[in-house]
Amino acid sequence: MIGFWKKKKDWEFSQEVLEEGEEILYENPERGWYEIYTFPVEEKIDPQELKWSLHEQETLALVLLDLQKFREKPLDEQAIYNIKTILYFFASHKKDVILRPVYDREGKGLEAEPESFELVLTHLIQIGEVLEKEKHSVLVFQGFLVGSWGEMHTSAYLTEEHIRQMWDMLKIHTTDKIRVAVRTPAQWRTLIPEEKFQKREWKALGLFDDGIFGSTTHLGTFGTMMREAAGWEKPWSRKEELEFIEQISRDFPCGGEAIAEADPDRADQILTKDAKAVISEMQKMHLAYLNLVHDTRILDQWKAQSCGKDGIWSGKTLYEYVSAHLGYRFVLKKVEMQVPKRDKIKFVFEVENCGFASLFQEAQLFLIQENEKERKEMLLSEEVQKWHGGSTYKVETETGAMKGNIFLQIRRKKDGKIISFANKNSADRLLIGSLHSV
Repeated sequence: MIGFWKKKKDWEFSQEVLEEGEEILYENPERGWYEIYTFPVEEKIDPQELKWSLHEQETLALVLLDLQKFREKPLDEQAIYNIKTILYFFASHKKDVILRPVYDREGKGLEAEPESFELVLTHLIQIGEVLEKEKHSVLVFQGFLVGSWGEMHTSAYLTEEHIRQMWDMLKIHTTDKIRVAVRTPAQWRTLIPEEKFQKREWKALGLFDDGIFGSTTHLGTFGTMMREAAGWEKPWSRKEELEFIEQISRDFPCGGEAIAEADPDRADQILTKDAKAVISEMQKMHLAYLNLVHDTRILDQWKAQSCGKDGIWSGKTLYEYVSAHLGYRFVLKKVEMQVPKRDKIKFVFEVENCGFASLFQEAQLFLIQENEKERKEMLLSEEVQKWHGGSTYKVETETGAMKGNIFLQIRRKKDGKIISFANKNSADRLLIGSLHSV
């Protein structure tokens, strides 16, 4: 018998042009602009009527639960049922929720909150139990119920001991399931000792800022003393607090409201008139979300102001640039292909997160090979949520060669939600090229 060797196939990869597009990826979850939906908890909702108020382009919703009618008593069965119904409604309509239960909606925190601190703790337990047992899509739980607008200021219950008791009560039902955000870095440091911060042992606690750009201190979010003089639990200077927030928000969704200063001629307002400075501060804070309707004064200014960027963003407004970069923004920058052995193909992908922030829930990157006869899918990475804003990452894989088109796709693990790349011509998946034998 005469033996023979089968000739090894040569493979050729035709790569698509890889360029970032200008599209604002509204449908990507956990990021972008939000509006506020307010619900007195004693009232039932009409899901059929409420659905018409939802905006398709927004994946986030700040759900404000008004507890004012219960400032003298625990939540009753009807109120708890209504909260369950509200949370289920937003989950069923694929909206990630920023949840803020409050006693006050008029800036009268001291008047509106319960006279009994024990009742505040009871309400926290009741809401926590609902979140623990019911289906929901809560991404962040903002505040501890108390203070004007639920923003943890102008309250009788903001001593160190009060804050610690509220946190201890709430985290029983939320730790490792829901992220909880406090209003200021000093409040955060009241709850997390410095040694735990140094070891990064604080996954469940973060920040929200409803005074962004309102003043040099973000309306009291920061202090004026240097860290060395203030100590761990007191407010620090602006520069030091921003550096602190930068570390916290790498792994926790940070956002809130951009506010215009009441006196537009004040010297410290030069920041909001300088697009480069605005973008730099948002990058440092790793902003993931902002209020769409407040403050219209500063948002209208951004809509009329150039972003000051070159390339694809040349001629775009600051508002457009911010809209595109809130949260994460994944761009495939480069693809390398090698043929290491018989009919095996090695790919190296280089992905840049051009956004301000990370993706904060587990997601998976897949390689899809497809032709007219078959389709193959391979898991490439489960580390997508660790791709931090402003950084570039490489992913390598080896797979069997197969004639046809090759795609990349990112899906959120908990619900399969598609996360689109920001490359041109990307949709629910990104075509990176085609493979054929020669």
